[in-house]
Amino acid sequence: MMNEQLKWAIDLVENGQYEQGIEHIKQLLQNADEETSFEIAMLYQEWGMVQEAHKILIWLQKRHPGDSHILMALAEIEIDLDKEDQAIEWLLTIHQLDENYLSAQVLLADLYQAQGLEEAAERRLINARKLTPNEPLLTFALAEFYATTGQSTHAVELYRTLIGEPDLEHENIELKLAEVLSYSGEFEEALNHYKKGLEEATSIDGLFGYAVTAIQIKQFRTAIQALEELKDIDPQYSTLYPLLAKAYEEEGAIEEALETVKAGIKVDEFNEQLLLEAATLSMKVKDTSMAEHYLVEVLNKDPENIDALKKLVEIKREKEAFAEIISLLDDEQMTDPELLWYLASAYVEEDALENARDIYQQIVAHFNENAAFLKEYGEVQWQLGAQDEAMSLFTQALALDPEDEDLLAFLERIE
Repeated sequence: MMNEQLKWAIDLVENGQYEQGIEHIKQLLQNADEETSFEIAMLYQEWGMVQEAHKILIWLQKRHPGDSHILMALAEIEIDLDKEDQAIEWLLTIHQLDENYLSAQVLLADLYQAQGLEEAAERRLINARKLTPNEPLLTFALAEFYATTGQSTHAVELYRTLIGEPDLEHENIELKLAEVLSYSGEFEEALNHYKKGLEEATSIDGLFGYAVTAIQIKQFRTAIQALEELKDIDPQYSTLYPLLAKAYEEEGAIEEALETVKAGIKVDEFNEQLLLEAATLSMKVKDTSMAEHYLVEVLNKDPENIDALKKLVEIKREKEAFAEIISLLDDEQMTDPELLWYLASAYVEEDALENARDIYQQIVAHFNENAAFLKEYGEVQWQLGAQDEAMSLFTQALALDPEDEDLLAFLERIE
């Protein structure tokens, strides 16, 4: 039973009189019995006074070397101090017949896994489970291990055995099973378990996983319902917005998709994916000015975003804003062949044919199987008087696209 003086000191700390409470505990510790000393160590750990807790536990361990409660507490303190190797040493001293042996094995497995020693972690859990095959906490620990290491099939098998387990009422096994089933590609069954799990307790991650799984099998209305509920619970959950917009778009609700993305941008204004999606959807509703706005926002944040740059150039091509395209793309660092073709085409429209030819020559190796490119390049060469080069390009283009009647007629007329 907790010392009354210690209770009083705890009340002081919890009521804001921190320094007075801690000072009282330090005085109490000088003459405290071992049980009270252990309680103080646990309080120190809870309050972030890890070094002080460590000193007490080391003293207690020297007096009781085999006490597993002290050893477990010491191991957890060592973890707080980033001394995982020392924590492992303490845990390894706990005897197989000790009441805390299984808990020690679970913690050891966590430590081994954190160090990348997955085989050692798995072996610890399997061996411990052999000793107590009907211990649900061990089965759960092993299922969690398999889930976090991508071994979904093994995790599914174990989680199935834990459905309805009274000792694990605090864990939503239905949702955990749903998640690994989804990872395994068993989307239909995963949805059923997501439904059951969410009926037990609403979970924002569960709702998100439910929506992701529903989209996999094109149940977009289900995804929309789950994500709208998630948005109501936690509008700051920014990853929901692109997924919800996709579901709306798949349902043909473009306006709703666009409004969703706009809401997402308010939550996460630096999210380039959302800005790009906003631009794409704005183009679908014929709002090119808004699309340009979002694309410029992306490029202001990340000038190297090629996707955004291509979309912006496409809009300016439709507007025949060729001088603006040249301003955007006339950069010695530009290496993307598609963008360079856009730049060459813009130079053609602005009658800067020699500039255009220089770029065509630079990228012809990338497009020597593209009839449209070869024809365009040939036209520039022809206008600049390089007729032999032009004829060669026209001939290659016609071989790739024999149905081009205009080019065929032109070549016949020249010949």
